[in-house]
Amino acid sequence: MKTIYLLLSVIFASLASVPPEHSKSVFISEGESMAPTLKNNDRFLIDKTYYDSHPIQRGDVVVIQLANNRQFVKRVIALPGETIEYKDDVLYINKEAVDEPYLITAKNESQKENLYLTEDFGPITIPEETIFVLGDNRQNSLDSRMIGPIPIDQIVGKMTNTLPAN
Repeated sequence: MKTIYLLLSVIFASLASVPPEHSKSVFISEGESMAPTLKNNDRFLIDKTYYDSHPIQRGDVVVIQLANNRQFVKRVIALPGETIEYKDDVLYINKEAVDEPYLITAKNESQKENLYLTEDFGPITIPEETIFVLGDNRQNSLDSRMIGPIPIDQIVGKMTNTLPAN
């Protein structure tokens, strides 16, 4: 009995110490598709296990893994079952306007030039087990507008915070 107790103690102790060390990774952004939130070569942490205990939320910044083994960082815009549409630079989810505070500066700059930040598209209904992602730099981003909704199982993790430059 003492041996079993000791063995279980060792197993539980080792399990408790593994997840924190392997659940977070440093990621380096490439390009300007998430500007101004992230610029080229910005470093940030992703939590690979965050969605094991939390639901995906609209507005989350996530790293996704595409079939060609490339990883991209994008913002979750729509969730499974939602219908998304962009019209006159306004995001609509299920026909209701949705605020995007992370785009205020970029939208103001576009409006000064009488341009829209995001071209009209949709309506698109997001299939179950997928999400719709966009880059914050809407005029320079490879995202769900081109590659379609992203399967949830291709989410690598959620961005938790940025890191200081070296």
